[in-house]
Amino acid sequence: MANIGKVLATIKAVITRLVFACHGIIAIWQVTVFKNDNEYWYLASPILLLIFEGVFTLTVKKNQEWKWFCPSVFIYLGLVVPAIWLLELHKVDLRLQKKTNLTYIETEIPIPGATKIPTDMWVTLIEQFLMLTLIVGRWLLPKGDLTRDQLSQLLLVYIGTAADIIEFFDSFKDEKVATEKVLVLLTLAIWSWSLVQFTVVLTATKSRKSRGTAHRNSSRACCCSIEVCAIMMNIALQDAPFLAFRLLIIAHYKIINYMNIFFTCKNTLVILLQIYRLYVLHLEKIEDVNGDSVYRKRRKHKTSERKDRHRDREDKQKKQRRKNEVAETSIAVISDPRKQERIEGGRIRAIILTNSDEIKELELTKLFKDQATIANEKKKNKKKQRTHSSEESLNNIQHTTDDSGI
Repeated sequence: MANIGKVLATIKAVITRLVFACHGIIAIWQVTVFKNDNEYWYLASPILLLIFEGVFTLTVKKNQEWKWFCPSVFIYLGLVVPAIWLLELHKVDLRLQKKTNLTYIETEIPIPGATKIPTDMWVTLIEQFLMLTLIVGRWLLPKGDLTRDQLSQLLLVYIGTAADIIEFFDSFKDEKVATEKVLVLLTLAIWSWSLVQFTVVLTATKSRKSRGTAHRNSSRACCCSIEVCAIMMNIALQDAPFLAFRLLIIAHYKIINYMNIFFTCKNTLVILLQIYRLYVLHLEKIEDVNGDSVYRKRRKHKTSERKDRHRDREDKQKKQRRKNEVAETSIAVISDPRKQERIEGGRIRAIILTNSDEIKELELTKLFKDQATIANEKKKNKKKQRTHSSEESLNNIQHTTDDSGI
């Protein structure tokens, strides 16, 4: 199975480079036809570098592509981009000839058994297939050090970037831009500059299986640095030049239409969001250095809120318990209520002991007076019982003496 995988990877690498070479040859062939000059075939010299790079990758690197840079894509761009420049400049010359009412003959390429394809159609097809070939070629090339997750992310980024570049290249559809040679050269320069990002592979994902704080922090720092580089490269190679060009044609050349305004706002919003993302990454880096991340802070905040709610609940329960205990308060008087002078003295100090061991000191008078009267009544009852018993004993003695006849 391993040998079959290596064979398939080798076949994919060879097919990808053949597609690159074929597309470059077709573009150069169109240049020679439009210019009617076979000397332009020297533009195909990068094919030799592409062959050398393919042999080196398959033999020395053993079919392992480069991780951060893709030389085959760079050589492919060096093969096709000059041809597209010549084709677009040829189209500008034809438009200027048509504008100055000179003899204008549209070049058409005869294809046996098919309809004739005009110049504009050929140039558009070559430009569109350039973006498609870049995406499919990156997909077919061996992953090298990239994981499948990283490769899928890279392809998605390529699709979005290609769509923006194609949309930017549609500026030639505006007649004012297409007939202004300075704007055409500026558009081609910015377009070529934006294609450089296809040669750089900046993608990384966080390891889901990472364990340990040190490894996790180092992986996070690496991912953040790669993401920062990717954002800065995207701004420098694509969004900032696109925004500057659109502001130029709106402010200086007064080319104002719905599409220019819309895409100007879009580029501005994208740059602002990317700057905000850089700010967020900077904050995360500072928090990692301080040993406290955003997630940890949120988790601590949630736990503190949970503890506060639990504490409030306990306080409410304690208050309710205290209210219930007030009705069941047991009073223990620490004093001697039998002392008449303390009772008649007026206020007598007592202590109330509650079930929750809380001690409250109050001043009471009636309580002790009631207890004193109860004690006096008990004494009187005891005296009455004693006198009654003594009288009964005397009566009994008298009855016994009478019976005896004494």
